[in-house]
Amino acid sequence: MENSTLNPSKHGYEIHHDTCFGCGKQNPIGLSADFTFDDATGEVRFIYNFQKMFNGAPTFVHGGILSTLLDEAMGSLCFHLGFIVMTDTMGFKFHKATPVEKDLLVRAWPVKKAKRKVLLESEITSIDGSQLFVKGEGAFHVLPPRFFSEKLTGGKISVATELLEVNKLKRAHLFNRIST
Repeated sequence: MENSTLNPSKHGYEIHHDTCFGCGKQNPIGLSADFTFDDATGEVRFIYNFQKMFNGAPTFVHGGILSTLLDEAMGSLCFHLGFIVMTDTMGFKFHKATPVEKDLLVRAWPVKKAKRKVLLESEITSIDGSQLFVKGEGAFHVLPPRFFSEKLTGGKISVATELLEVNKLKRAHLFNRIST
């Protein structure tokens, strides 16, 4: 495949292995989240419904699971922007108890690219955005290409490598529109 014929990624699982806790479609105890990139907004944006198995207190999502979903959303966004990353730092503010078995809106968006780091923000809200449940921020360390491997991609390395390049080229403008 040539970069000119390959479209940018739309879903997080296009690069990652099938048993990833966040996006793997073959992980029976994972989140199986989509981490869809929205070209119109320049962010990862998708609807998610937490199952009861992710309870902390009865009927509410465990804080660690909420943190994991937002970590994965921000990390996936980095991939959609053309970067392979490792989480450097994250912080979360839990505004309200987050209900299980209810459709929620998950978003992650870029804030700044600084040397070897990508800075992002994320949130989980009601579908209409009127209720904020969790707000997060993270710094992600950009890894050099030698860390990108068959193991990380579950054997999808050639397509994933091309996707990263296409993503970087076609979405570089997103950092230009961010005020620093």
